Amino acid sequence: MIVGDLLHLDDLDIRLAWGTPDLLDRPVTGVSSTDLQDPARYLQPGELVLTGLVWWQPADASGALRFATALRSAGVAALLAGEGTHGSIPDRLADACRTHGIPLLAVPAGVSFRAVTDRVYLRLWGDLRAGAQDTAAIPETVRHDLLDLMHAGAAPGEVLAHAVGR
Repeated sequence: MIVGDLLHLDDLDIRLAWGTPDLLDRPVTGVSSTDLQDPARYLQPGELVLTGLVWWQPADASGALRFATALRSAGVAALLAGEGTHGSIPDRLADACRTHGIPLLAVPAGVSFRAVTDRVYLRLWGDLRAGAQDTAAIPETVRHDLLDLMHAGAAPGEVLAHAVGR
């Protein structure tokens, strides 16, 4: 999975706030959610960072730059900012992400971070399966059950619950 794949998950309506085509080609390794002002020590290279922007204060002129600096030092793949708290992504955050070369994606207020996380991990697990040559990442019967659920339009949470419940 690459960062740009998030823009094609129609049911999540994630939009690009800032990012160049080469940055959207970054590989994704996982997801972390945070509202810490300096989350660097909790992040891993290649992760997507989900934030509700609770840490952001309009009066703090350098807060967005500090946050983006922490993300860059951790080597994250992209920042996904929720629009629920402030109604939109602050311009200062977009500028800070541009300064540090961090793709910035907007998560609409009605989309839960759980839904985003579930979809990313389902995709990453699918990528693992596709990359396995003659080795199944999960038992074949479970794989068929999961595919049946997905083709039937099951919610990502239902598919995930079935996958980990087997």
